[in-house]
Amino acid sequence: MATEILYGINTAEEILKAGRRRVVRLLISRNEKSQRVNDLADLARRNGVKVEFCTPAMLEKLAAGGNHQGVLLEAEPPGKMTLDDALGREKDLKKTVWVALDGITDPMNLGAIIRSAACLGVSTVLLPERRSATMNAAAQKTASGAAERINVIEIVNLNTTIIKLKEKGFWVYGLDMKGKALPSVDFTLPAFVIIGSEGAGLHEKTREHCDMMVSIPQKGGVESLNAGNAAAIVFYELSKKL
Repeated sequence: MATEILYGINTAEEILKAGRRRVVRLLISRNEKSQRVNDLADLARRNGVKVEFCTPAMLEKLAAGGNHQGVLLEAEPPGKMTLDDALGREKDLKKTVWVALDGITDPMNLGAIIRSAACLGVSTVLLPERRSATMNAAAQKTASGAAERINVIEIVNLNTTIIKLKEKGFWVYGLDMKGKALPSVDFTLPAFVIIGSEGAGLHEKTREHCDMMVSIPQKGGVESLNAGNAAAIVFYELSKKL
């Protein structure tokens, strides 16, 4: 199976702790002497992972300019999960929040949304195959290993997926500046939240499938929050229902 190069201490640590995929090797810069990196090497060895020490120049080359913090991990990609797989893992749909991204193309935004989702009780993130950032190394670095704690699923068609989840009892909420103000929204679970890009927002067809549009009241004259910040605020409100 093909492998991928990931970087960052948090990312490497979470992948090793989660044990959801096979790790081929951990690469550490010879200049790294911190206790945390030593602990990371011990964790890798306990999990049967080969630890290699290499030059900073080699890490720079493998990380392709990413902020690797002196640590790289070579691992197999996570196993593919289907929508039905994720539904089967939910113990109680009445305590379930899922999210989908509609046109989020920045991997940093994607990583930030996944990190917030994992922290605030969202169990599954859906990524359309088209018009969406992928879970590349930059996205996983920004997520700080949170992608190992939730389900991340690629879907072919978002609108078809919405219809299927509605049949399972999900209420669908879209983020939009002209929607109902968040403080007055009484969310119903299971909830499926759809987040669009800062510029274009949700696609028209996707908007039509939503049960409710939700907005975040803002002060101070700033035109809009970025998608990652907006997602975190909504996830926090939904976490009160979990």
